[in-house]
Amino acid sequence: MKNLEAIVITLMLFVTLGVHAQKKSEKKAKKITKEMTQVLDLTKNESEAIYNIQLNRFEQNAAIKKQYENQPEEKKQKLKELGNKVYNQLKNALGGKQKGKERLAKWKKYKQSKKK
Repeated sequence: MKNLEAIVITLMLFVTLGVHAQKKSEKKAKKITKEMTQVLDLTKNESEAIYNIQLNRFEQNAAIKKQYENQPEEKKQKLKELGNKVYNQLKNALGGKQKGKERLAKWKKYKQSKKK
């Protein structure tokens, strides 16, 4: 009986941690989307697409960090691949090859000016 209780408590802990991580990803994705929407004057459809891309990015990022925790080189490579994938998705969501590239350059410039 005690083993069953321990298993149930352990499962509840993992579920709670998973939900917390998901909420954290959602919060970060919403924050970035809101900021990008203001800076780049995004349409509702563009904003929704950006949110979905960012949410997916944060979830995949967390999974990669967990999966390759003890393999720093592999983790670095996987995160770089994810970054390239996200860049291309954002570019497409923001108007395609040329327009999306220009808008992402504007976003990068804004982020750099904020750091100063």
